[in-house]
Amino acid sequence: MSRIVRQPIAVCRWQADDPVAFVHRGEVHTIVEILDRWVEMGDWWQGEGERKLLCVWTDHNALFELECTKQSWFVYKVWD
Repeated sequence: MSRIVRQPIAVCRWQADDPVAFVHRGEVHTIVEILDRWVEMGDWWQGEGERKLLCVWTDHNALFELECTKQSWFVYKVWD
């Protein structure tokens, strides 16, 4: 089961263009594995461009979908 939350996060470590660790709800999550990555087109009629999405597994045994739009990162979806 998943829920869309679209909460902003602070990326605290990088490797190339991918986040390695981020802060969500006051906790630092280190990405153990990037399970999938893809690009989607936003609502072009509202001036949105592409958005980058990553499905990641973290050291807290949590599964997240992260979203990057215009250089801002968000937790897009949390899987329970």
